[in-house]
Amino acid sequence: MLTKKDIANTLGLSCVEKYFLAWLKKYFDVSQLYGCSFVSLSQVFDDFARGATYQNYCYLPRLQDTAEEYGIVTHRYKTFSSANAIEFIRGIPDGELCFIRVNSAFFTDYKRAAWREDHYISIDSKLEWVNEYPLSTGAFDSQSFARVFDGAICIYSINNTKVELPDLVTKAFATQNFSQYDIPRSLDQLESAIGVLRVTRKRLEKFFASNDKVRMFLSEENVLLDKIYFNSRLHQLKDKSKMVDAHEDIIENIKMVVDIEKRIAEVLSK
Repeated sequence: MLTKKDIANTLGLSCVEKYFLAWLKKYFDVSQLYGCSFVSLSQVFDDFARGATYQNYCYLPRLQDTAEEYGIVTHRYKTFSSANAIEFIRGIPDGELCFIRVNSAFFTDYKRAAWREDHYISIDSKLEWVNEYPLSTGAFDSQSFARVFDGAICIYSINNTKVELPDLVTKAFATQNFSQYDIPRSLDQLESAIGVLRVTRKRLEKFFASNDKVRMFLSEENVLLDKIYFNSRLHQLKDKSKMVDAHEDIIENIKMVVDIEKRIAEVLSK
């Protein structure tokens, strides 16, 4: 069974991706997957300046899809009534990952609800569950399961952990276009853009762990991205202005991030 700590320590962008990474790392070095997971600064900024949303950001491949594409895992997606679902879940072998889609009744006792309408929680054969947002655990009986189950189950199985994945990030990073990009004008758009960048650059810090110079630059960049993220949230809570250009500290930190990525690109292009 996954734990809250397992989930909290993952570098996923969605609930499903976080469950998947927490499970897969027990069998496979997930940092290899990070080499197939890259999006440039300019694309992220441009996407969110034009209305992309964090919860539905679709321009970065989901790592569970990448793992299946390369044969590391397989998955099954099934629909059931609640009674049949319980019987099916109780028969799932240890070592497989199972999560179910839940409806809005699941959030009745929480002050917060999931960002997306199609929310999933991880569950085991004992009907013990862990939820990524809000981070929590519990156990169902048949009645409580029926109340929140939304008809769908997904199961992942290990297929081949000997796969060697390609490095799709080094060239893409080194050939980024830094000459033109549109920083999102509103603080909430910027917060979402930085939210995506924080996850991807922390992944890259893991992927380039053996390259001391690149890892050092990425560590420095991730400190800045964390700072921008939390400052953008703080400004939204405290200030009347919701526009990025009203806050010089954020603009300066973004310029520093761009400069660091230019230095990383230079190192990777050699």
